[in-house]
Amino acid sequence: MPPKKSKSARSRYMIADFTPQEKDRVLRHCFKKQTSISGFLSTVALDDVRKGSKERQPEEEVTITLKIPREQNAKLQMFAHRQNKTPDQFCHDILLPTLEKGKTSFSSETQSLRYYLSPEEHRLLKSYLKSKNLSARTYISFLALKELNQDNNK
Repeated sequence: MPPKKSKSARSRYMIADFTPQEKDRVLRHCFKKQTSISGFLSTVALDDVRKGSKERQPEEEVTITLKIPREQNAKLQMFAHRQNKTPDQFCHDILLPTLEKGKTSFSSETQSLRYYLSPEEHRLLKSYLKSKNLSARTYISFLALKELNQDNNK
């Protein structure tokens, strides 16, 4: 389904940050698909807003392997046991609040790409990102790279 066309011109811009290698991947993808960078990034962003607004996101199972010293492992087991939890449940309960509060940001050198939105799209995207406590610069780049990975797997 083609994206909904806005009634007004795309005069507002936002920025997505990429590492130099990621930026190169986006540029090559847009050249190959004969689409503008702005069109690609704004479509990815607005598609996520539309999906996120319509449906409750299902939980995804993530497996994490930790290599910690034996003494630390014993502490983890004891903390979990004292709260009548498994170590997985204990780690889950510690990690989720941190993820809820934390803003995403890059620590490495980044390069920016601009994408344009109409005033309504800009307001909608900013509101959505604020409600999820997400950074536009990093979340949209995450979505774009996820889209590129899905295209590569096809």
